[in-house]
Amino acid sequence: MTGGDHLDDTLSAYLDDELAPAARREVEAHLAGCAACRAELDEVAAARRAIRIMPVHARPRSLVDADPFPELGRPSGVTRPAASRRRAVWALAAAVAAAVALVLPRDPEVAPSLPSLADSHAARASITGDPLTQLAPIAVPVRFGP
Repeated sequence: MTGGDHLDDTLSAYLDDELAPAARREVEAHLAGCAACRAELDEVAAARRAIRIMPVHARPRSLVDADPFPELGRPSGVTRPAASRRRAVWALAAAVAAAVALVLPRDPEVAPSLPSLADSHAARASITGDPLTQLAPIAVPVRFGP
């Protein structure tokens, strides 16, 4: 560390006592001569103290996993009827989606056929002097599906 450098992130390691003895002596020597770093060290230490004295609150109980009837004393391995119904509904929805996917046609028919439409446009455009005549050749047949 040169004389003009400030400690910045090294202050955290210093406060956590994570520095090697030689690095710790170097930081202490810097702190003896740098008022800005001493002020920052005091601020960081005060912030840490403030955080450490804050109360720790328990996590609120989840509404989804909450047992609506705790007085029944249901064993932990037993599923609730609502959870079983929810799984059944999702399984049914997945089955319906799979059936719909099997029933839908794989190769949709496009009417009129794009190549014939492009050819008829090119034929009409060359007769009428249509400014879009040059666009007709860019149409290419497209196939949707595997």
